[in-house]
Amino acid sequence: MTVLVLGGTGFIGGPVVRRLTEVGETVALHRGGRSAPAGAVNLVADRGDPRAVLAGVRAHRVTTVVDMMAMTEADTLPLFEVLAGEIGRYVLASSADVYRNYEGLHRKAAPEPIREPLAEDSPLRTTRHPYRLTEPRAADDPQKMFDDYDKIPLEQALLAQSGFDGTVARLPMVFGPGDRQRRFAWLIAPMAAGRAEIAAPAAWLDWRTSYGFVEDVAAGLALAATHPAAGGRVYNIGPAEPLSHRDWAARLADVMRWEGRLVEAGEPSGPLAGLDLAYPLVTDTARIRAELGYEEAMAPGEALRLTIADELAREG
Repeated sequence: MTVLVLGGTGFIGGPVVRRLTEVGETVALHRGGRSAPAGAVNLVADRGDPRAVLAGVRAHRVTTVVDMMAMTEADTLPLFEVLAGEIGRYVLASSADVYRNYEGLHRKAAPEPIREPLAEDSPLRTTRHPYRLTEPRAADDPQKMFDDYDKIPLEQALLAQSGFDGTVARLPMVFGPGDRQRRFAWLIAPMAAGRAEIAAPAAWLDWRTSYGFVEDVAAGLALAATHPAAGGRVYNIGPAEPLSHRDWAARLADVMRWEGRLVEAGEPSGPLAGLDLAYPLVTDTARIRAELGYEEAMAPGEALRLTIADELAREG
């Protein structure tokens, strides 16, 4: 088996490649500027050029593709077409943003909130293009692709393909070294500074979503690529016990030995004001654990220590 990872040097793609090199030949496709992890084959090419991807698949006798960069129908469906009959499996890195609760969270619709963890067959969004703005972004806007971003049609097209087996891996909010979102900076920075109190709205402290450490998510994607039972399946990847932000603060405080306290203060403001926190975004990961034997690759305490060290090493 040879696995090609599209986006194999990125925040999540790099750890995926490292995991895959432990079990077989792995090729990391990227645009250059950063080498693939040790043990992997570098393939400098443009994912947006289907013929270049096909040439790489043939040259390296690739049997499985893991696509970390699928965003729109325009940039992904041509890959499905050109690779049909050329590979055995295509793994799509999707997102928990496909679920119906996500459109409620972002006030795109007002469905009844689903309180229990979202399983793979839970209702999906009825609206499309979750990041599309009222006015289209300018052509030179680096965020322009988000006007057409949507994982739902990509999942549907993949699973309908007859030229290879499709596997969908729905990812949680991913944190860890290299996280551009810096998801826990709002807690780590004041704790490191020795602040006596950290104030946040009660609704934000109590809101629950599935956060996954990057190495744990990579382990799930590697299983989706290599396990014989994964073809044609949809899997949520994430923690077994999703925590509230209040719980995350307690865990970080323990690791950082912070002795301050959380204070409930005010209503959500800034970006949080646009969210309806009555909608949790917790996913059920029982399927991947039962079918593929998935388990976390990193102890929780070590995952937090690595995340804290990375955050504190950054400027600003």
